[in-house]
Amino acid sequence: PNGAGKTTLFNVINGVYPPDEGKIIFNGKDVTARKPYDLARLGLARTHQIVRPLNDLTVRENVMVGACFGREDRGLSEATEIAQEVIAFVGLQTFSEQLAGNLNVAQKKRLEMARALAARPYLLLLDEVLAGLNPSEISTMVESIQKIREQGVTIIMIEHVMHAVMNVSDRIIVLDYGQQI
Repeated sequence: PNGAGKTTLFNVINGVYPPDEGKIIFNGKDVTARKPYDLARLGLARTHQIVRPLNDLTVRENVMVGACFGREDRGLSEATEIAQEVIAFVGLQTFSEQLAGNLNVAQKKRLEMARALAARPYLLLLDEVLAGLNPSEISTMVESIQKIREQGVTIIMIEHVMHAVMNVSDRIIVLDYGQQI
């Protein structure tokens, strides 16, 4: 349910908040309380429940940010190539040179995913990536998530659209006020 602590958990995993107790182990390393930019370099990327595009940059430039500051630490020319590849993967080619602030919600969700994927993550945290989408958009996004899985990327997904969750999940955990039920 809303308020259960799902996004807070992502923020702890992603280094936005330090945990009150316990440790965050990623790829065999203790990364507890590491900064989000350090975790991105280690191969952890995320999307946000409320999309956060860099509105004054183009779609391509937004995705390049992920490549430049992600696991592979790419330069601008390589980031441009990666951006074009990932933009095509999420189906935003026709919007590549458009300002991100001009996209609709579904397009911004795909942009958010593209920016995360350009970071070349080992682990992708998807925070309600299907929220606000119509059934057709959900279907398209689920197909993309399945393709990401097939590429070997581990995905942890917060989602309320249960038919989508059932189609992409190997394991499901339900949280209620911070407790696993």
